[in-house]
Parts: sequence; structure tokens; C-alpha cells
Amino acid sequence: MHFSNKYFYPRENLAKKLYQLSDASYEFGSPWTQKQFKEDIINERSHYLMLVDQEIIAYLCYHQLFNEAELFNIAICKKVQRKGHASTLLCKLNQILVEEQVDRIFLEVRQSNTSAQKFYENSGFNYLSSRKRYYSDPVEDALVMVKKVRSERNNGRIDFSN
Repeated sequence: MHFSNKYFYPRENLAKKLYQLSDASYEFGSPWTQKQFKEDIINERSHYLMLVDQEIIAYLCYHQLFNEAELFNIAICKKVQRKGHASTLLCKLNQILVEEQVDRIFLEVRQSNTSAQKFYENSGFNYLSSRKRYYSDPVEDALVMVKKVRSERNNGRIDFSN
């Protein structure tokens, strides 16, 4: 098993694979259409971390803008769920964001998805706010969560006070 990114795949093929994985993984189907994946893949702020074991078994999508990032999707193939792959992806993402000097990462999660909320809380995310009627099919509120990536004390700057 190894990590991969969006640059190792033809755009059309990758969009189709990610859509199929998402559609099979999420309780209410894929949050994005295949066309939305295709458009996102060409976005220069868009990044994909993928776990590959002969095929893509898990992925995480995020956008980075200056010192903040937003996690958009994380999906794990049904046959390998609950084996720590989501934690592996988040850990790798955290390493990347520290190197990129990102301060915080945000995400939205369905209000009814308590298992995902618990997973994110255990991964260092905290509740920030809610967004009314954010999701469709079915319509549902989203909880906005945030995680500090770098220490608030120095945010990567050298401390000359000692």
C-alpha cells in the first residue's frame, strides 16, 4: 500500500474512480458528481491524498489557500473500512500542512453523522459552528469543525525572547 496524488492519473479516469468510491462509501451517495470531481481535479488549490493497494482504496480531498485548508471529502472503500485508513490519511495530511505552514484546517460534517464527528474529535477537531440546511438529499445542517495544525504560540516563527 502506498500514497498517491492526482498527478499520477488521467483526469477523466480519476474523476470516475473517485466518484465511484465516494458513491459506494457515503451513506447518502457521493456528495459530488463525476463532473464536479473532474473540475476539482484541475483546480490548482485542490489536493488529493490517495491510498493505493493495486487500486484506490481511500482518498482525502482538501483545498489549501495561504495558511488555511479545508477538508472536502474523505472516503474509504467499504471492504476496508474501520482499518485505520482514514486516520492514516489525516496523519499524512497533518504532516503536509505543517510543512506548508498551514495554521488551521476546517471541515463540514452532517449533523446526523455522529460516528464521523467522533472520529474528527478524536483526530483533534473541535466544533466551531453550524450551517443550516447545508446538505441536500436529504436536507440537513452541517457542523463546522476546525483543527489547529501548528502551535498558536509561535506559528512556526523563531522565538527570540529567550
